[in-house]
Amino acid sequence: MRLGWLQLALGLFQADLAVKEEIERNPEFDREHVLWDGKVRVRKLHNDGMAGGRLKGHMPALIKISGCMTLGCVGMFLRLLGKEGHTTRKLGYAFLTGGALSNLYDRCRRGYVVDYISFGTPLKKLNNLVFNLSDFFILTGALLICLGRTDQAKD
Repeated sequence: MRLGWLQLALGLFQADLAVKEEIERNPEFDREHVLWDGKVRVRKLHNDGMAGGRLKGHMPALIKISGCMTLGCVGMFLRLLGKEGHTTRKLGYAFLTGGALSNLYDRCRRGYVVDYISFGTPLKKLNNLVFNLSDFFILTGALLICLGRTDQAKD
């Protein structure tokens, strides 16, 4: 079953990469597409910083930081795969690893992360944030890992 968890992480990485490639390739995404009465907006954004534009223009440092964090995540994931049970946490680490690897890949290969989804909310500051699938994978993974901390050693 260990291989299945690794395949899931790789599949999530590949899914986000495929979406990013389509966003990059298709000129339709150079303009904003408004969906569901403005609740969702899809447009291409090249993010050369972190969330919220932090460390913008410091790609070598960002690659080192995200590389170290991703390496730590992969290490924790591999360590956990050697244990029985912990299904929720393994699922969480698969999501976290797949998402982290995809964003790290973007930083190393492109020099920026391809973001493309934003939301229309009553909170104006949130409206300016743009995400990608990897961001949702990372968030989902972190939540599952936290939830999984309450699991018994065997589920």
